[in-house]
Amino acid sequence: MGKVGDKSYKFFLGLLKTYKNNIIAFVVALSIGLSFIVYEEGFAYKITVDGETIGITKNIDEVKSFIEELHKKEKQKTGTDIVLNQQIKFERVRVSNKELTDVHKIYANLENAMSFSCKAAAIIVDGKFVTALKNEEEANKVLEMLKNKYARDSDRTYFKEDVKIEEKYIPPKYLVSFEEALKILQQPVKKAVTYTVKENDSLWSIARAHDMYIDDILKLNPGLTENLKPGQVIYLSSAVPNVTVVTEKRIVYKEKIPFETKLTKDDKLYTNQSKVLVEGKKGLKEVTAVVVSYNGVEVSKEVKSENILEKPINKIVAVGSRRISYVATGSFNYPARGTITSRFGQRWGRFHTGVDIAAPQGSPIYAADGGTVIFSGWESGYGYLVKIDHHNGYVTYYGHASKLLVKKGDKVAKGQKIALVGSTGRATGPHLHFEVRKNGVPIDPMPFLNRR
Repeated sequence: MGKVGDKSYKFFLGLLKTYKNNIIAFVVALSIGLSFIVYEEGFAYKITVDGETIGITKNIDEVKSFIEELHKKEKQKTGTDIVLNQQIKFERVRVSNKELTDVHKIYANLENAMSFSCKAAAIIVDGKFVTALKNEEEANKVLEMLKNKYARDSDRTYFKEDVKIEEKYIPPKYLVSFEEALKILQQPVKKAVTYTVKENDSLWSIARAHDMYIDDILKLNPGLTENLKPGQVIYLSSAVPNVTVVTEKRIVYKEKIPFETKLTKDDKLYTNQSKVLVEGKKGLKEVTAVVVSYNGVEVSKEVKSENILEKPINKIVAVGSRRISYVATGSFNYPARGTITSRFGQRWGRFHTGVDIAAPQGSPIYAADGGTVIFSGWESGYGYLVKIDHHNGYVTYYGHASKLLVKKGDKVAKGQKIALVGSTGRATGPHLHFEVRKNGVPIDPMPFLNRR
């Protein structure tokens, strides 16, 4: 007999005790008691979940025990406090026995209709739910481990995003383990980033540089056309982790200081000539800076202080201010600095058509006067040779060069470097063979030469 029946039976016994000396009263009591029992036995309980009927039963205590058992199992599974998401009601109703629901069907219906939320420590990034663990201690441990992954010997470590831990009740399926939470926080997610269009940029070049398709860029920027303008800001999609660990590290290093090049005018040099007066030397400084990295990748370096250890020495270069003229002056400068070792005229039984000026290998050879290069190349006996037509009947020859610095057709000025001294062709040592020819006939150069 159920609880209702037990109550009716006790009530009946009470009446019997009260009226045991009165048979009429006993009969009345018996009649009333039996009527009450019959009345009570006609009642049951309708079970509803969020207003939806699950079943009707008289075994209400068994149903409640089943619900408590489901709650207990779910709590053991999650390891944290849980709450029922639905509202369960028990409504007393009067029904016939055939309207009662099999208790096992009620159990099945309850399992399908009921769901729970568990208490969790949710990790919120920039206001958005990312993952959750069963308690705040575990959530803090995950975040600290993520920081320590990149911290190393940094002076400061923090998250770029706004990261918070909040207590929430969530579906158990979103509750993850320590290892899973660490993985989720580091997973790359698509985020919109901006890009400023540069000169000569196109949708194709931007898409290629950012590993995207042009159609994707157009979807992110409604109304965008191929007509891009420098300075225009467009949206691009980029995969970045859910959480960015920022580290700041103070570093001290030495850095060379570049020297400046100072120019000074020299009226003895032509405008296309220059001469180094003082060789430059780099200086040295000690720099203190703070390096900022995102997830171990350096993104910026802010210099805090600089200490000069060695000052740089500026390079000083003299540049010619003497106007270049490719027109012949009618007189010739010495084409090289050196010693005359052989003059014009008879030599060793043969006629020497010029003068030889001995100079170190690689010394500069200069044009004796302005004109046009009519030959620059190899010629038998002369070796590497330059010929300059001065357009006044005179042509000068520069032979035995080790290297030619001009080519046929070049305009050259008086004093311009045209070749380097060598010993090519028929030569016993490094020297310049210099000739002056007038109307094709070699003449003695000496009367025409002026010291520079």
